[in-house]
Amino acid sequence: MASLLGGAILEYMVSGREVEPVGNNSTEAAPHGVYRCKGDDRWCAVAVFTDEEWRGFKRALGNPPWTEDKRLATFTGRLKNKARLDRLVEDWTKERTAEEVMALLQKQGVAAGVVQDASNLAKDPQLRARGFFIELDHPELGKTISDAMPIRLSLTPAKYSRAAPVRGQDNDYVYKQLLGMGEGELAKLRQQGIV
Repeated sequence: MASLLGGAILEYMVSGREVEPVGNNSTEAAPHGVYRCKGDDRWCAVAVFTDEEWRGFKRALGNPPWTEDKRLATFTGRLKNKARLDRLVEDWTKERTAEEVMALLQKQGVAAGVVQDASNLAKDPQLRARGFFIELDHPELGKTISDAMPIRLSLTPAKYSRAAPVRGQDNDYVYKQLLGMGEGELAKLRQQGIV
């Protein structure tokens, strides 16, 4: 990702042309993308950068005949045939869970990762083990989890005082202390339904 962004910045600096967004495409890897997997809205990101990774990719898939197509034998060929390659990859991934796809590919040295939603992230054992989440009491929801501060400072660790505020919880502080409004002006805004 960083190299793609860096490449776009460099291209702009050299040519002066705006660089169009490429989405999940890459000129540095093929296959490269987010592929549908078995289950409701389940996906796995996959990136094959080198010929060695391509060989690992083929092994992970069980060396299906289409992986021996001469048009896919080289990186350039895979890039030229990206649309076809993406269809073939997704034919394989949609028959497996995202976790299975990730495990099979990673075992062969191929970059692959499950695309996780908030619920998946909250259950992720690695994130939990690293202390990524904290538990906070919310006035309406009870115990909730939130992201912890990702930067860990030994001398000045982050302190957590409360969960996200409920609607209007900080109105007095914002309108009176920060904006300097008086009680009368604030009452008028409340009466008008503005606050």
